[in-house]
Amino acid sequence: MIDSLYLYPQPRGVYRTEGQTSFKSRVNISMETTEAEESAVSDVRAEERICSALERYTQDSGGPVDDTQVTVRRRPDLHPQGYRLELSGNRVEITYSGAAGLHYAVITFEQLLRRYGGSLPNCAIEDEPDLEVRGIMLDIGRNKIPKMETLYALIDKMTELKLNHLQLYMEGYCFEYEKYSELFPEETPITAKEFQELDAYAKKRFVDLVPNQNCFGHMAPWLAKEGFQELAELPEGFAITPAWHMPASTLNPLDPRSIELVTDLFDELLPNFTSSFVNVNMDEPFELGMGKSKERAAEIGVGSLYMEFASKVFDAVRKHGKKTLMWGDIVTRHPEVIPSLPKDVIVLDWNYEGASSFENHCRLLRDNGISFYVCPGTSSWTTLSGRTANMKKNILDAAENGLKYGAGGLIVTDWGDMGHWQSLPVSYPGYVYAAGVSWQVEANREHEMETYLNDAIFQDRSGVIGAFLMELGDYYHLERSTLMNMTYTNYVLTRGLLSVEELEQGLKDLIQVFSMMGGVQLEYAIDYQYEALIEWLERMSLRLKEVRMSVEDANTVAAELENTIRLIEQGVGLHRYMYRIGLQDVTAEKAFLQEIIDKLRKTIAEYERLWHMRNRAGGLLSSMQSFRTLLKQYEDELGRLESVT
Repeated sequence: MIDSLYLYPQPRGVYRTEGQTSFKSRVNISMETTEAEESAVSDVRAEERICSALERYTQDSGGPVDDTQVTVRRRPDLHPQGYRLELSGNRVEITYSGAAGLHYAVITFEQLLRRYGGSLPNCAIEDEPDLEVRGIMLDIGRNKIPKMETLYALIDKMTELKLNHLQLYMEGYCFEYEKYSELFPEETPITAKEFQELDAYAKKRFVDLVPNQNCFGHMAPWLAKEGFQELAELPEGFAITPAWHMPASTLNPLDPRSIELVTDLFDELLPNFTSSFVNVNMDEPFELGMGKSKERAAEIGVGSLYMEFASKVFDAVRKHGKKTLMWGDIVTRHPEVIPSLPKDVIVLDWNYEGASSFENHCRLLRDNGISFYVCPGTSSWTTLSGRTANMKKNILDAAENGLKYGAGGLIVTDWGDMGHWQSLPVSYPGYVYAAGVSWQVEANREHEMETYLNDAIFQDRSGVIGAFLMELGDYYHLERSTLMNMTYTNYVLTRGLLSVEELEQGLKDLIQVFSMMGGVQLEYAIDYQYEALIEWLERMSLRLKEVRMSVEDANTVAAELENTIRLIEQGVGLHRYMYRIGLQDVTAEKAFLQEIIDKLRKTIAEYERLWHMRNRAGGLLSSMQSFRTLLKQYEDELGRLESVT
């Protein structure tokens, strides 16, 4: 076996044979398929794609080389998504079992031609995935709803990475529910027609577009609307700590109007998708058993109370002929209810911290005969630029334990908490790494993905951006903070200008929230490396100038990453001002405030401009609210200082 051929995801096996393969763009294709197999071949458009790739990536120079001979045949004993690709002389032979396997074989052939042109060593590639389902779940429920062209481009990238599952997470009015449109006049949702067209586009590329709608917890946008407040378990919300109040977010499971609302949503949403599945989520019903259902919870237990409502949701899904996907945080916390899970329900086990393993939950679900997927994260949300080391450790642990304990798939999640400030390119390393290790864990755990980011995702002639993005997501190491699921720099931007005492009390409260949610007592510590962060920002700004991308959205990507650096700089600057680092007197404070005000105005303007490049307008004002609040705080502080001098 050889590893000299660069492919991503790296295949299961690459075997070198004697000689060299040389291609011409002129091609003779033999499709050795029966009439019953013709539909699979036509679904993949194999002949058209092979001819197009040879024409695009090879050059005929005359001479003795014969036309490229391509043979495509079916071999039923292969994995349904597997294939064998043999290159010898001027001959290409593709064998496959299912249409998806043929599709992936052609993707590999296209990638070889794109990277090596018309000449490479004779070899045979034998390949199939470790995990059947390999996907992305993108949050469109918190502020940021992508434009359709953004979603089509995402599916194209997924196709090249052999990913086959896409969910768009929804918890508010992200889909145009006609029955409730008057409640959300400010939103810019995806329409039924748009979902239908996206579904058809994805299906042609062997990507299952799975509908997604939260329907128990995370219902705050609905419960805030007039006429829906009374459906809440705790209409007034609840306090996690004395200083940390949460709005009402969980439906009252005992009120029949709760399942009526869920049924209404499904009846409008689900007919627009051809997928056999729907993700009903049902995670983090924080108030469950604390309010209107408290007596019932005391009688049968919170886990059983949860399952009572879940069973009604399952029935609503079955009415549409679909199978249920649901998050596993409640059932793994209440394992006594696991035996009551129906066989047509798949549990999505989530965990986003590299320091915490999937193993215990995977073993629990496997031992109870429960179908499940592992769901790590991109680590991009609430960070501005990601947490690269955590992302890789988290995703690899998910893939390893998913494979070990029989998971049906891996879905990498890309959330939008606290404004969805991360730009899309920041999430690409997580998408790419998840695609690699979910396809073949051993072949891709250490395989260099920076080259794929450079060549395929960004087409960067400088070869810089892959390593740049990986380092951009590691600034959190310079914070030396024990915060989970976020960076300290991102956190201070969400809180704004506070006194040191207020900031530090808020951090203690946040750690208490994490402790309550995770069921483990945590401690907070930070050793913020301010000077090192300033040096890092300067270095990253210079490195970004070296990038030479040729993708269609190159200018947008460059501007997004430049503004990402500005946002981090704002967080670093806010920390400096609150702790008065190097600001010995009022004159220095005023000068620094004026400087950072000017930079923040530019950052906000650029954030707004770039938002409209990829996303719909709805949610933008909410996303920017913390930035505008901070700007006002700075201006007021500057005014105060000027009034006393």
